[in-house]
Amino acid sequence: MAISKRQAVHSMFMVAIVVKAADGVLEILAGYFLVFKPGWIGPATAVWATTMLLRDSANIFAQILARWGVSLTLDTEHFASTYLVAHGVAKVFVAWGLLREKLWAFPAGLAIFGLLIVYQLYHFAIHSSFVLALLIALDCGVCYLIWREYAFRRGALVPSTPGMT
Repeated sequence: MAISKRQAVHSMFMVAIVVKAADGVLEILAGYFLVFKPGWIGPATAVWATTMLLRDSANIFAQILARWGVSLTLDTEHFASTYLVAHGVAKVFVAWGLLREKLWAFPAGLAIFGLLIVYQLYHFAIHSSFVLALLIALDCGVCYLIWREYAFRRGALVPSTPGMT
């Protein structure tokens, strides 16, 4: 039994929305954790990476982590906490509406994720980061799935005119 394009897009849409909702909850928790425990991630990462480098000085991953941990500032942590909470709340709100099949949630989701993508692009232009580029790509993919699902649903709501194909 072959799966139709519509079923495939809908399945990917549902998985993406459930993942976005779960990720949103985790982002909110992580953002609040950064608010209440600021300034420890960079030093802890640097110590952990240094421990790894003592065992294997050629470990590229540990070298990258050590540089990142040393360069992480309190301002970066504040940005991360604000971003995580705002992004998490937006994800949970939009996912709730989309899972409940509310039509307003489709354009709202596109608008909210679109604004977050613009903000991510702005931040990426200042501080290029592979992780941020990955987040931007994933959010663009989710926006595409939301747009396709919305188009399918809008097409299902428009009555077909007899004689038109």
